[in-house]
Amino acid sequence: MYAQIITLSLKPDKVDEVVKLYQDYINPEIRSSRGYRGFYLLLDREKFKAVSVTIWDDRSAAEASEEAHLYLEQRAGYPLYSAPPDRQGFEVAIQNA
Repeated sequence: MYAQIITLSLKPDKVDEVVKLYQDYINPEIRSSRGYRGFYLLLDREKFKAVSVTIWDDRSAAEASEEAHLYLEQRAGYPLYSAPPDRQGFEVAIQNA
């Protein structure tokens, strides 16, 4: 498995809008992608930070989602962010669900 991590710095007055954007727009788009396994949006309201974690079957599935412009769709939230998103990918070495 492979995890795609996107760290977001949020504008203080836009936190709830970011949650709604992910809930109503971004997550439904990601769910329909080949190799999708799961999604989490982690939020620190005091520090105005969010972390999006998407789990994929493998790295190629994560990269295919990016090629299908899903990462670009997340840019729809740019007016809500205080800095550009930081995207990283990691192999899932251990899973305990």
